[in-house]
Formats: sequence, C-alpha cells, structure tokens
Amino acid sequence: MRCFIIVKERHDEGEWDWVLVGPDMQAAGSLDARGIEDAIIAALGAAYGSLKSLDPVQVVVALPSNARFWMLTDEIAHAYPGVAVVPFTDDDADIRAAAVEALAVHRSGPLQPLVVATDGSAHRGFIGWGWLAGDGQHGFGRQVPNARIRDPHSLVVLSELQAIAEAVRALPRRDLTIRTDSRVALALIHDWLGGEMSMPKGYETEHRAELAGLNRMHDELCRESERLSFEWVRGHVGEALNEGADSLAKLARRFAEGTWGLTADEIPGRALAIAETFSSPVASAR
Repeated sequence: MRCFIIVKERHDEGEWDWVLVGPDMQAAGSLDARGIEDAIIAALGAAYGSLKSLDPVQVVVALPSNARFWMLTDEIAHAYPGVAVVPFTDDDADIRAAAVEALAVHRSGPLQPLVVATDGSAHRGFIGWGWLAGDGQHGFGRQVPNARIRDPHSLVVLSELQAIAEAVRALPRRDLTIRTDSRVALALIHDWLGGEMSMPKGYETEHRAELAGLNRMHDELCRESERLSFEWVRGHVGEALNEGADSLAKLARRFAEGTWGLTADEIPGRALAIAETFSSPVASAR
C-alpha cells in the first residue's frame, strides 16, 4: 500500500500542518519543526499509530532526489518498523492531489455544502450543458453526439445527465444538493442509486455508441452518492441558479453551432458574467 504525506509551514515560524492520505485512511495534525525534512519525519512519528496497522506500507514523499532526507531512510525504517519512505513518481499523482485537498480542508476547515443547478440544451444535433453553484463556481461544455441521434428528446436527456455528471466531477469531496428541471434525468438517477441499470429510452437499441459515457456517469454518481442529494425545480420560472445554468448550457450549445457570434477567447468571459449575475445575493433573493 502507498500513502502520501504532505507538510506545509504556517505563517508562525516553526509551526507546520501535515496530512497523510492513503486508501481508506487519512490522518492530519500540526507540530513544531525546524524545516520541511524535520516536519516530515515528525509527521511520520505522529501518524505511526495509523501506519503500523497497514504494515507493510510505503509512504510517498515529494522531495528532490538530492535532499538530505533520503540519507535517513534506513534510520526512518528502523524507527518506524513496517514503514518505508519512497520518492514520488507520476503514478502517485492522484494520491498527491487527494493529499493536497485534504491539507487545504485541514487548514481552513470542512468544505461547506453547496447548492448546484444543472441544465442542458439541445438543438440541431448539438448539445450544451452548464452548471452553476451558489458560490459562483460554474462549468459549461458542448458536444456533438453520434449523428444517428436525431430525436431532440434523447439529446436533451443526454445533455442534462452530462451537466449533472460534470458538476459532481468538478466539485469533489463536498456535499452537493443538485437541482435540475428534468424529471426524466432525475428519475434515471434515482433508478441508478437504487441499484437499477436503467438507460434513457432508445440508448440500448438505437444509440448504443453513447452507452460507454452513460455507464461512466452511472458508476461515478453511484460512487459519490453519499454526498449527493437531488431536487426537481420548475424551469423558466425565475429561479436564479436554474436560469444561470440554463444560460450557460445555451451559451455552450450556440457556440458549438457557431450561431452565437463569440470567439473561443470571449466565451469564458461571457460565462463568468452569467455566473456572477445569477449567483449574486440579489439574484438568489428573487
């Protein structure tokens, strides 16, 4: 098993925060140290109670190959039986990202739950999707699905599910309340979370080429289900986040069509303006 350890100095000289992350385990704390190498060794000692239950375990450390730390590996192994410190490799990128995020949470406190509106748009064989969170975070994208999908309803469902999946991917490790105005997408997700492998009408026969993407959405939403809740909202009645998500989805779809008149460089600025308008306290109070 490989874990990743990360330390970061506080503004107060000599004070360090540390986090150790591995499969199905996480430990964190704060300590005094004279420098980064000393902080890592002290953090290993603080985390050893958790590490020794994983014996043997490799703890990944991201320090230069010429760091003095690597001269102490035998001493560390002797002091902490069952633990081996090893250098970072590209294969450790995911676990390092998890540790960086865990350290940010440890330093600033738990991430607050978010309300996120999602929406999709489809027209003339093009789809766009968008999502907007209550704090202004947002995302949007466009897609040209399989040309054989000509049914507008099928494209709308695909775009709605894509918007939800993209929001969940973009906002990891925090509780989300996702609002959608699509009863069909919501019913499918409820089926998925209930253990059924339902698919939108026509995708198991006419539109099989899109099943890989839908299967991925199914797997991701089921895996993240404990932090997700879903609400249906009526569309186009002035609910601010829903209107913002709708505008982002249409922006993306019209850009895909080439009918919006904006360049690729101008689109992010327009999207930001939409997000700021519809996530503002004034808009949310309407």
